Amino acid sequence: MSEKFLKKMIAATGILLVALLLVMVVLAFSPKEEERSLAEGIAFLESMELKKPSLTEPTTLPPVEQNTDVYQPTEPLDLPPEQLELAQKIRNDEVDIWTLFDDYVMMGDSRAVGYWYYDFLPEERCLTGGGDTIRNIEVNMEALLALSPKYIFLCYGINDVSIGFWDTPEEYVEEMMQIIDDLEAKIPGTTVIVGSILPARDPAFELSSKWYNIPDFNLALSEACAENGVIFVNNDAISNEYADWWQPDGIHIRPEFYPYWAKNLMLGIIEGGAYE
Repeated sequence: MSEKFLKKMIAATGILLVALLLVMVVLAFSPKEEERSLAEGIAFLESMELKKPSLTEPTTLPPVEQNTDVYQPTEPLDLPPEQLELAQKIRNDEVDIWTLFDDYVMMGDSRAVGYWYYDFLPEERCLTGGGDTIRNIEVNMEALLALSPKYIFLCYGINDVSIGFWDTPEEYVEEMMQIIDDLEAKIPGTTVIVGSILPARDPAFELSSKWYNIPDFNLALSEACAENGVIFVNNDAISNEYADWWQPDGIHIRPEFYPYWAKNLMLGIIEGGAYE
């Protein structure tokens, strides 16, 4: 074997050893597959978190015209003193409103989804969904019957008005009252609370001009509830007072609005004489 060939062999072996060492270093300092997957998952969750509405500056939007024709009780309420006191505490923010929600189910559309999405109420108590209308109540009936709640809050409307299932407010409330009759028959002792439809605001009307009819639907709902002994909660006043807490789309609401909405619903139960 020549000296020249031997030198070539030694050089080649050295190169091979250096390459092998480099591979070992890269493997040692490269993240494992599980670590890479975890990092990617964390990045995904962080990106999703950024999609939540900000809790900082409100979007100032003009108030909607309040429908003063919507039915409201005018006679003094004959309530036990402790319930009158509780209602006053709620108004004065002297009680944590969320502790009063017990043995209930919240039902509604994407705006009602916020009750669990923003961690105000447990998700299992919120049978809500984006795009839902009152016809989704039947879809959720099995879960509703399993919970068998004392109180059922119906917070629908934004899709009901625009989707086109009902040509008139009268047709809508007729179906609503039938649904409520069915709920009361299937869950004896339950109390159904109908919340007025929260308003839409500009620029929402660019998507559907039908939302201009929300006050007409609310009037028909309030009258039908009064005639049938169903608790109706008018949300117009709080919607105007806290108009800044609408999202820029003019449809959805910011997290800051939910405590006021919840207070209004709870006052509806108490002043409707159904709180126990």
